[in-house]
Amino acid sequence: MEVQRNTKQKQVLLAIMKEAGRPLSINEIYSLMVQQLPKIAKSTIYRNIDSLLDQNLIDKYHFNDNEIFYRIRADRHDHKHFVICDDCKRIFDLPACPIHALEDAMGEEGFIIKDHQIQISGICKDCAKSGSKNHK
Repeated sequence: MEVQRNTKQKQVLLAIMKEAGRPLSINEIYSLMVQQLPKIAKSTIYRNIDSLLDQNLIDKYHFNDNEIFYRIRADRHDHKHFVICDDCKRIFDLPACPIHALEDAMGEEGFIIKDHQIQISGICKDCAKSGSKNHK
């Protein structure tokens, strides 16, 4: 197994993701990282993201027409699901994982589930109140 280096760039990346407390896109990560490390290249961020994914320290999500977002894990067994507002594009945590019972049942049948993601879209209460778009 390859030894993972704990570089300053990786430390800053993890700190930014932890502080955000929500999934971030590469562009958001880059905008925040360049404030602390002005000479950082996006390629360095991508390399560090790949390393953190390999270490199961972050998760990768596809939101908003398949745009990729990343979120830090609280622990190696942590995972989240999200509800996304179609109007303001805010991302809300789903309070619990509704798939665990299904995973347990499938495990009893000998099926090994490797991963799952749930993404629900709709209109948040603030956007629904404002009536900014046609909400049917």
